[in-house]
Amino acid sequence: MRKIAEIRRDLAAKAEEVKGIKASPENAETLKKGIEELKALMRELEQAEAVEAAAQQAADRELDRKQRVAGRPFSLVRYINGIINRDLSGLEKEVDEMGAKEYERLGLEKRGHVIPSAYLRAASGQNYTTAADGGNLIEEGERRYLDILREKLVVAGLGATVLTDLVGTFTAISSSAIQAAWEGEADKDELKKASYTKLSMTPHRSAVTVAATKDLLRQTSFDVEADLLNKITSAHADLLEKAAITGSGSDGEPTGILNTSGIGSVAMGTNGGAITWKSIVALETKVNSENANRGKLAYLSNAKVNGALKVTEMATGTARFLLSNEAPNVLNGYPFAWSNLVPSGLTKGTAADKCSALIFGNFQDLYIGQWGGIDIVVDPYTGARTGEVYITLNAWNDVKVVEPKSFAAITDITTD
Repeated sequence: MRKIAEIRRDLAAKAEEVKGIKASPENAETLKKGIEELKALMRELEQAEAVEAAAQQAADRELDRKQRVAGRPFSLVRYINGIINRDLSGLEKEVDEMGAKEYERLGLEKRGHVIPSAYLRAASGQNYTTAADGGNLIEEGERRYLDILREKLVVAGLGATVLTDLVGTFTAISSSAIQAAWEGEADKDELKKASYTKLSMTPHRSAVTVAATKDLLRQTSFDVEADLLNKITSAHADLLEKAAITGSGSDGEPTGILNTSGIGSVAMGTNGGAITWKSIVALETKVNSENANRGKLAYLSNAKVNGALKVTEMATGTARFLLSNEAPNVLNGYPFAWSNLVPSGLTKGTAADKCSALIFGNFQDLYIGQWGGIDIVVDPYTGARTGEVYITLNAWNDVKVVEPKSFAAITDITTD
């Protein structure tokens, strides 16, 4: 069976070819043949994706089995040390081989060693440590990469849809509302239908580099293992979060909420302006007026706006502030969160590099995708003089706002 990446490329090329065929009687046979070939490629892709999904499930079971046999979970520290010393062995070597096979099946570019997606997903709940090491006191196995990564994403906490184990191109569908009308007794009713837009999510390589000291990597403590995993997942989460909020859509970066065409907009003024209760409600109204008031509705901004909300009254002299101490995570009746990845250096008129953004919307319509496992390149040489090892993580992700009308934003809030 051909690799998924190869089928996907052929499918995209054939789709462009068919699109370019002019619909006319003399081209009827050519068009028909092109459509049949397109359908055949789609069937081939579906079959390949089904095979890959089954292979990943088998990999999950195999990793569980290997960890039981080894009597311990996979260790990231052992893995990195094995790469540095060119001496991968035991469980870590077997997991590395699983990762290489996974990348080969998916047709992804392998730059270093590969941790398979089986390790990234939530643990099965089986305790892999031995009783003598305290296993009798532990009810569940180790927490895995995607669990920790998801917890670090502010947008995930607001309800963003996180998709893992993706294969090939994932197509999300956004739709317009179905229109209805009253008709007379014998009037002919026109066909009403929803119009659909396909939004494709494709893997983008996300690279994160973390420096770890050689002293740290010599440790065997579970706390050190957790610390290293925490550093890597934090860097990865920041990269994904920034893409989800302000991604440019160019140079390999996905398109974030603030750069998505079609989201609603509320302006504070020619030169920006301070946040007000009226503008907060206006954001909600922008989304509501598009019949998008559903799902996981929430507000998102940065630390500067968070501070301004706490000292700004809803109406002068009421001592009722936009964000209260009693409910610091609730704004206008909806969840509120802040991250300094939401920009605070935007420009509006004379307010140069002083404006902040506030986003409101259904975060369920923000999709974050993960393909395959993680490619890790370990560089013990660049930081040799300072005793540091550089660990570069290559993952495959995409971010997509599948329903632009589900979001609205203010991008000219002044807080100084």
